[in-house]
Amino acid sequence: MAGSVHPLALPLRSRRWLRRLIAGVGLALVATPQPLLAGPSAGAEQAIRARYRCQGRFYAVDVTALFFNRVPAELVLLVGETATRLPQLRAASGARYGGADQEFWIKGDRAVWSLGRAPAMACEAQAGAGGPARPAAA
Repeated sequence: MAGSVHPLALPLRSRRWLRRLIAGVGLALVATPQPLLAGPSAGAEQAIRARYRCQGRFYAVDVTALFFNRVPAELVLLVGETATRLPQLRAASGARYGGADQEFWIKGDRAVWSLGRAPAMACEAQAGAGGPARPAAA
C-alpha cells in the first residue's frame, strides 16, 4: 500500500512519534530495543479509537482509526499490519484527513475512504472499540 513505510526507514523524529503512538495503544514494535509495554505510558498521546468496515466493489476491509485531536490534528489508519498517518484537511462538513494518495472523510458514523485511483469505499463504524469517533472540527 502506498504511503506506508517500514518503521525503521523513517527519520528519527518519525520513529519517536511512532513509538509514542505504539505505547499509547499498548502495542510493541519488535524491531526496537525498547521493552514491551503492557499499557499506556504516562507520556503517551491519547487517541480516540474507532473501527470501521469499508466496503469495496468486491471486498470489505476492516480499518481501525486512531484520531489525535491536538494541533495539528491527525489520523492514523491501521489496516492489517500497516499504519498510515494522515493530517487533517479542511472540510465544510465532517472531518477530512488526507495524504499523498489517500483520503479518509468522516461524518457521524459513516466515512468514505479513497485510495489512489481506485473507487472510493463506503465505511460504517462498527460497534465496540468506543463506537464512532468524534474528532475535533478543523
